[in-house]
Amino acid sequence: MSAANDLGAEREIDLGRWKQAAIDRWWIVAAGLLAGIVVGALYSLSGGSVYQASALIAPGQPFSPQGSPVLSYQSSPRAIEKLVTSESALKRAAKAAGIGIGALRGHVSTQTVATGASSSTASRGAVLIEITVQLHKPRHAEDAANALGRIVVGDTTSKYVRQSIDGFTVKITNYQAQLSILKQRIDELTKDVNAPSLNFTDKLLLVASLDNAQTRFGTISDNLSLAQQQQTLAQSVELAQTIEPAVAHKTTARSRRNSILVGALIGLIAGAIVAIVVDTRARHTRPA
Repeated sequence: MSAANDLGAEREIDLGRWKQAAIDRWWIVAAGLLAGIVVGALYSLSGGSVYQASALIAPGQPFSPQGSPVLSYQSSPRAIEKLVTSESALKRAAKAAGIGIGALRGHVSTQTVATGASSSTASRGAVLIEITVQLHKPRHAEDAANALGRIVVGDTTSKYVRQSIDGFTVKITNYQAQLSILKQRIDELTKDVNAPSLNFTDKLLLVASLDNAQTRFGTISDNLSLAQQQQTLAQSVELAQTIEPAVAHKTTARSRRNSILVGALIGLIAGAIVAIVVDTRARHTRPA
């Protein structure tokens, strides 16, 4: 028990001595920190320059017939990340960019851009996905990122959404045809009602028919407007779409910020170790 206490006390004394050594020789620690920052900055430049291009994609958000948002894998950021980094997607994007698939492996990433802080169902789907490609030629980076964006738009649009849009198109066409026929009918009835030779009884019947036709025209017009709004909603929200196409810009191959932070940490630790070693040697060489 006494030996354990002695060992603990000795370790405590060593730690205190090391701390004091780092404080007493702070310039050594500071020099190590500065050297680490410089080395980290130089290391970030040693990787050369590449071109980065990012396409901004809005995943589709399908709605149920009752108007409620439906959660599906098509709008999942994780699923989209798996999609754009899959061999099939990389192969198609590489072909569109005119490069080998090996040039894309490891150089494609995605990032979720949240548009709201709420945790509601609707807000969870309200995200943007940034697809980023880093390559040595700007044109290749742009073409590959835009190709991956088109793949996401095409592959994440469900059959249900496409059928819904087609259904709205059929409804709109039918409503427009009905309105065209009703307009002709209303014009004919208006002309007949205004005929001078028309007797009172026939005029009453024609006026009733005209009123009925106009009522039907108004109802179908409202239905047409609603169908057009629903189609616009489906095309604007339920369909995945490219918000911003990729444009390449020059950047360093390594993150300068991360390199400097890592270099500073290593330099700080190295400086502290050197300060402790110098202090220990000074103590040993000090005359008794």
